[in-house]
Formats: sequence, structure tokens, C-alpha cells
Amino acid sequence: MIYQVVPEFYRYDAISQHARHIHGMLKDAGLPARLCARRVVPRSLAGEVQDVREAFEAVRETDTILFHFSIYSPLIDALRELPGRKVMIYHNITPARFFEGISKKTARACEKGRRQLEEAAGLFHLALGVSRFNEAELKAAGYHATGVLPLVVETNVRDDRSFRSLYYLNERITLLHVGKWAPNKKIEDIVKVFYCYHKIHPASRLVLVGRNWEWENYTVAVLDLIQRLRLQEDIEIIQGLPAPNLAALYRAADIYLSMSEHEGFCAPLIEAMASGCPVMAFSAGAVPETVRNAGILWEEKAFLGIAEGIHFLLRQKNLQGILRDRGKARAADFSVGAVTGHFKALLPEILGEGRA
Repeated sequence: MIYQVVPEFYRYDAISQHARHIHGMLKDAGLPARLCARRVVPRSLAGEVQDVREAFEAVRETDTILFHFSIYSPLIDALRELPGRKVMIYHNITPARFFEGISKKTARACEKGRRQLEEAAGLFHLALGVSRFNEAELKAAGYHATGVLPLVVETNVRDDRSFRSLYYLNERITLLHVGKWAPNKKIEDIVKVFYCYHKIHPASRLVLVGRNWEWENYTVAVLDLIQRLRLQEDIEIIQGLPAPNLAALYRAADIYLSMSEHEGFCAPLIEAMASGCPVMAFSAGAVPETVRNAGILWEEKAFLGIAEGIHFLLRQKNLQGILRDRGKARAADFSVGAVTGHFKALLPEILGEGRA
């Protein structure tokens, strides 16, 4: 049996969806597999995700555990007591410095997670990063058997055309960002860029999609900035969207903008490129690896200069076409079919010699 463990399983979470796709790959390969978690949101998904405590009681020496790691988890300690082969899929841990002065609890969890990553180097038989950036962190933490298993990103979601028309019928330029309001995402810098661009092109708006309730003081600070810059009427904040609506919004947006200062992969960049939305992003973490030559990256945060770059790109139809073509080609590298090829190649190593 192959037990795939996600500490917390969420319906629209990138890690959870990646785990779900791997589960499908295992089933397609004819291998017995179970998807497990400590917590499932919403509870209606509990039928397809087993309680990890029940799963751990059933693990045998001949079994394999695939553990998705992205922050401190007591499940790591539980793994030490279990038999079987253990494989980590590493999604990166945000450095604690981003949460200093914002959340002591989250900062501690990040610090503990980083320590746990190093301490667990001898526990796992194999550790796979979802990017080469993540694999480099694994090597630095003392892992010797490593590799890369790219993240699966849905690239063919059918969009809600009626929802898309709400944005197409409006003649304003739409800048888009998708992701939770976490300090490393630098939502405030996106707002500052938009402020500068809005001065250049007043017929514009910014749409921010993603939950913003996890770090209340950070959210309050960003909302206060929006108010002080008098952008309340020009920034639309959406807590979350069903996949067809989000796909429609990607396709309707003129620019996807990211100012994040730490990413282990950044799935929304691929989602945007798959939808034909040109990507402009700050070059940090795994972002250059994810985007490659399919978007425009900045090395410095010169807000006015970035705004002028947006204005320039939106007047260059040929350049937009080149970015769309490159973006769709890059997004294809993370389709289910493409990642399945990587997974099949890694499967003998995942299972161990003589176990495939």
C-alpha cells in the first residue's frame, strides 16, 4: 500500500490538488493507494481522504509513505515510529522573517519547520522538491537522495463565460493577482504598483483573489494602505472563486502581477500563462525557474518603473502575443500528462529497488 499524507487537505489548495493528482497516477499505474490527512476542509471531502491516524495504524514494512511537507508538522515525529519506506515531497517553508511583527505563532511554526526539515534528513529514503529551487534547499538541509517532481497545475479548466463577460464588457484594464494574503506575497507592493499605474492609466482596476483572514493585522495594514491611497473603488477583493470562475478571470485579465519575495513554485503563475494572461513578476525564490522566458521579471522593486513597464507591454500587441505563446508552452510542462511522465520515471526510486 502507498499512503500519501497531506497534513491538511483543502479543496482548492495547490498542495492538496497535487496530492490528488498523484493519487490518480498511482491508481492508473495499478498500485494500491490511499490519500490521508489530519484535517479535511470541507468535511464533505472526508469520503475520499482517510484520517491519517487510522492509516498510520495500518502501515506495514512493505508499504510506502509519501509525505507532503510545507510547514512544521507533528506527523513527522509520528513517522519515526512507523515501518515502511518514507518519501518526502517538499513544497518549501516560508522563512520566519516574513512573519516577524505579524504573527509569532506562524513565525515559530516556520522556524520549527525549518529545523524539522534538517532533523528529518535521515528519516526519509528519498526527498523530492516540486522545483529545483526546493531540491537545492533539501540538499542544503542534508538530504542526499533527492530529485524533482514538478507540481501538477490544471491547465484546461473550462471557464464560466458569463462570469468572464463581466470583465470583458468593462473597458478598464484589469490587473490580477491570485493567492492568499501572506506577508511574503507582498500584497502591499502590488497595491503600490497599481497606484502608480492607475496614475498613468486611470481606466484600470486591480483584482485580488485569495483568502485574507489568516493574518488579520497584515490584512488590516493592506486595507489601510488601499484607503490612504484612495483606491477603494478601483480594487476588487475576492475571497475565493470556483475553478470555472477563476479560469474566466485569468482569461479576462490583461496582466497577471506578482510581487512575492519568496516562492517554492507559485502555481498561479502557471495558471495565468495557461489562460493566455501575460505574467509580470518580481524575480525571487523559484519564480525565475517557474516562469523562464514566458514572462517579464524584475530584479528591483521600482514601483513607478514597473508601472511604466505594464503600460509599455499593454501597447505592444506583438510582445503580448509572444508572451502568450511562450506562456502556454511553459504551462504545458505542468499538465497532468507531462507530470505523469516525470512520476513514472521516478516511481521505481519512490518504491525502492525491487519494489516497483
